[in-house]
Amino acid sequence: MNKLNLLSCLAVAAFMTSCGNGTSGSSLADGASGDLAASESSNVNAVVQSLPTIMILPSDNLLVQAGALKTETKNGRSFTMRDYNKFLKVNKDNKVIISTIQSAFVQVNYPVQDLEQMLKQLDTQAATDMVDGLEKDAKAMLLTTAQPDMIIELDYNSKMSMNSAVNAPRNISYTMNVLDAYTSKVISSTSEVDMKGESTAAVIKSSIASKMGNLTKDIQTSFSDILTRGREITVRLTTAQGCKIKMTDVSVEGDTYADWIVDYIKTHTVKGAYRMQRNTDSEMYFVNCRIKLLNEDGTQYGVYDWTRDFCKNLRKNLGLKVTNKAQGLGEVLIYIDGM
Repeated sequence: MNKLNLLSCLAVAAFMTSCGNGTSGSSLADGASGDLAASESSNVNAVVQSLPTIMILPSDNLLVQAGALKTETKNGRSFTMRDYNKFLKVNKDNKVIISTIQSAFVQVNYPVQDLEQMLKQLDTQAATDMVDGLEKDAKAMLLTTAQPDMIIELDYNSKMSMNSAVNAPRNISYTMNVLDAYTSKVISSTSEVDMKGESTAAVIKSSIASKMGNLTKDIQTSFSDILTRGREITVRLTTAQGCKIKMTDVSVEGDTYADWIVDYIKTHTVKGAYRMQRNTDSEMYFVNCRIKLLNEDGTQYGVYDWTRDFCKNLRKNLGLKVTNKAQGLGEVLIYIDGM
């Protein structure tokens, strides 16, 4: 084992001890077998630098019930607008239940982004800024600000049985879906129906306690996959309205723009992982693109960094005028404006 790899292993061991007090099963990194350092032949300590952060969000169904979700149409397109502040305020149980689930993950050493505190950090003016003539969705604002690795999407129902006494137990059901925040792919799911209790939060807390083992196992499996194979993103390039450039045109590099772009993505994804879904004169769309999490010196490397490097090369090598229009965590959306 060379010196760099030895230092990396020592750092991982120190982290696992500090987070889990050396107890098996109590650390976030327990069971994570991925090693991006080995995959990329670098000295990067991926476990220390790229911990999966959790954020608990209410489902759209809960937002509808709280009157906190609406659909707006702009230029013939429909957009979903979410008001998480209203959700937390309309029913005190909502805040308590979100906090209860957050606490369950904190107790097993997962870093958690608090929904309420993150909303407070978002400036009111910024939350209503217009982006291309549209309000930016609160969910996009939250995710791009907090940048969680995974979302716990909660849906629950708590109601009194018909003709029940005032203090009779409630019928409580819930579903929790664990999603990759970058791809919205479901990592894990758990649910319970028709539980009985007077306190919705207490009943859900008790139920989750018995399910944390399976949930964390699934999360660790996904974490290991990300560490080993890189972060999965989508990449879309499209020509702006009025732009005369076609993807099939020959660039100054001698290849068509399309061929040059394919070669770049192939070279700048982990082990060339990508899949082209669309390739027309005006648009190219790639899915399942895997990008590295860290630079060779151990500093973090994310979607913004990857996009910035891509745009720099499009400008420098092809002489294109490009703009990054992406709003989502795991998407790259580049507009080509011309030469």
